[in-house]
Amino acid sequence: MLTEFLSLLCLGLSLGFADEKKNETLPKPSLSALSSLVVGHGGNVTLRCQSHFQNVTFTLGKLQDSGYRQEQRSTGHKAEFLLTHLEPKDAGMYFCTYKTMDSQEWSGESDYLQLEVKDDLDGRGATEVKN
Repeated sequence: MLTEFLSLLCLGLSLGFADEKKNETLPKPSLSALSSLVVGHGGNVTLRCQSHFQNVTFTLGKLQDSGYRQEQRSTGHKAEFLLTHLEPKDAGMYFCTYKTMDSQEWSGESDYLQLEVKDDLDGRGATEVKN
Protein backbone atom coordinates (compact mmCIF):
# COMPACT_ATOMS: atom_id res chain seq x y z
CA MET A 1 0.00 0.00 0.00
CA LEU A 2 2.85 2.38 0.80
CA THR A 3 4.48 1.68 -2.59
CA GLU A 4 1.17 2.43 -4.36
CA PHE A 5 0.92 5.72 -2.47
CA LEU A 6 4.51 6.67 -3.33
CA SER A 7 3.93 5.78 -6.99
CA LEU A 8 0.83 7.99 -7.12
CA LEU A 9 2.65 10.78 -5.33
CA CYS A 10 5.54 10.65 -7.82
CA LEU A 11 3.09 10.58 -10.73
CA GLY A 12 1.26 13.61 -9.35
CA LEU A 13 4.48 15.52 -8.84
CA SER A 14 5.71 14.77 -12.36
CA LEU A 15 2.36 15.79 -13.89
CA GLY A 16 2.46 19.02 -11.90
CA PHE A 17 5.97 19.69 -13.19
CA ALA A 18 4.81 19.13 -16.78
CA ASP A 19 1.96 21.61 -16.25
CA GLU A 20 4.43 24.14 -14.85
CA LYS A 21 6.66 23.78 -17.92
CA LYS A 22 3.66 24.34 -20.21
CA ASN A 23 2.90 27.66 -18.55
CA GLU A 24 6.48 28.94 -18.72
CA THR A 25 6.85 31.93 -20.99
CA LEU A 26 9.41 31.77 -23.75
CA PRO A 27 12.31 34.21 -23.40
CA LYS A 28 11.98 37.16 -25.73
CA PRO A 29 14.01 37.07 -28.93
CA SER A 30 16.56 39.63 -30.07
CA LEU A 31 16.14 41.78 -33.16
CA SER A 32 19.01 43.45 -35.01
CA ALA A 33 19.68 45.08 -38.36
CA LEU A 34 22.40 43.75 -40.65
CA SER A 35 22.99 47.28 -41.95
CA SER A 36 22.04 50.81 -40.95
CA LEU A 37 18.55 51.53 -39.67
CA VAL A 38 18.60 54.80 -41.63
CA VAL A 39 17.76 53.92 -45.22
CA GLY A 40 17.28 56.05 -48.33
CA HIS A 41 13.99 56.07 -50.22
CA GLY A 42 13.84 52.87 -52.30
CA GLY A 43 16.56 51.21 -50.21
CA ASN A 44 16.63 47.83 -48.47
CA VAL A 45 17.36 46.56 -44.97
CA THR A 46 17.57 43.09 -43.47
CA LEU A 47 16.29 42.53 -39.93
CA ARG A 48 17.49 39.43 -38.06
CA CYS A 49 15.44 37.82 -35.30
CA GLN A 50 17.17 35.30 -33.01
CA SER A 51 15.89 32.97 -30.29
CA HIS A 52 17.41 30.47 -27.88
CA PHE A 53 15.57 27.61 -29.59
CA GLN A 54 15.80 25.82 -32.93
CA ASN A 55 12.88 24.83 -35.17
CA VAL A 56 10.75 27.89 -34.51
CA THR A 57 8.34 30.12 -36.40
CA PHE A 58 9.30 33.80 -36.30
CA THR A 59 7.08 36.78 -36.98
CA LEU A 60 8.14 40.33 -37.72
CA GLY A 61 5.68 43.03 -36.70
CA LYS A 62 5.41 46.80 -36.76
CA LEU A 63 4.29 48.66 -33.65
CA GLN A 64 2.25 51.32 -35.48
CA ASP A 65 0.58 48.84 -37.88
CA SER A 66 -1.20 45.88 -36.27
CA GLY A 67 -1.95 44.47 -39.74
CA TYR A 68 1.74 44.24 -40.67
CA ARG A 69 3.12 40.75 -40.17
CA GLN A 70 5.75 38.65 -41.90
CA GLU A 71 6.14 35.03 -40.81
CA GLN A 72 9.04 32.67 -41.41
CA ARG A 73 9.85 29.14 -40.22
CA SER A 74 13.43 28.32 -39.33
CA THR A 75 15.26 25.11 -38.49
CA GLY A 76 17.99 27.17 -36.82
CA HIS A 77 18.05 29.87 -34.15
CA LYS A 78 17.39 32.83 -36.45
CA ALA A 79 15.40 34.23 -39.35
CA GLU A 80 16.22 37.13 -41.63
CA PHE A 81 13.54 39.43 -43.00
CA LEU A 82 14.49 41.46 -46.08
CA LEU A 83 12.57 44.73 -46.38
CA THR A 84 12.89 46.11 -49.92
CA HIS A 85 11.96 49.25 -51.87
CA LEU A 86 11.39 51.15 -48.63
CA GLU A 87 9.30 54.30 -48.55
CA PRO A 88 8.72 56.80 -45.72
CA LYS A 89 5.53 54.95 -44.79
CA ASP A 90 7.68 51.89 -43.94
CA ALA A 91 9.50 53.80 -41.20
CA GLY A 92 8.61 52.90 -37.63
CA MET A 93 9.24 50.59 -34.70
CA TYR A 94 9.72 46.91 -35.61
CA PHE A 95 9.75 43.87 -33.31
CA CYS A 96 9.75 40.10 -33.61
CA THR A 97 8.28 37.15 -31.72
CA TYR A 98 8.51 33.37 -32.13
CA LYS A 99 6.92 30.12 -31.12
CA THR A 100 8.45 26.67 -30.91
CA MET A 101 7.07 23.62 -32.71
CA ASP A 102 5.95 22.24 -29.31
CA SER A 103 4.17 25.40 -28.23
CA GLN A 104 1.15 27.25 -29.54
CA GLU A 105 2.07 30.29 -27.45
CA TRP A 106 4.11 33.17 -28.85
CA SER A 107 7.09 34.60 -27.00
CA GLY A 108 7.15 38.13 -25.73
CA GLU A 109 8.14 40.86 -28.16
CA SER A 110 11.79 41.64 -28.79
CA ASP A 111 13.13 45.09 -28.03
CA TYR A 112 11.98 47.53 -30.70
CA LEU A 113 14.13 48.76 -33.59
CA GLN A 114 13.43 52.20 -35.05
CA LEU A 115 13.68 52.17 -38.85
CA GLU A 116 14.06 55.56 -40.52
CA VAL A 117 13.50 56.04 -44.24
CA LYS A 118 14.91 59.25 -45.72
CA ASP A 119 12.65 60.96 -48.20
CA ASP A 120 14.99 61.98 -51.02
CA LEU A 121 12.43 64.39 -52.43
CA ASP A 122 12.86 66.97 -49.69
CA GLY A 123 16.14 65.82 -48.14
CA ARG A 124 14.65 65.27 -44.70
CA GLY A 125 14.57 62.05 -42.77
CA ALA A 126 10.93 61.04 -42.57
CA THR A 127 9.61 58.80 -39.86
CA GLU A 128 5.92 58.23 -40.34
CA VAL A 129 3.89 57.12 -37.35
CA LYS A 130 0.34 55.89 -37.93
CA ASN A 131 -2.21 56.29 -35.20
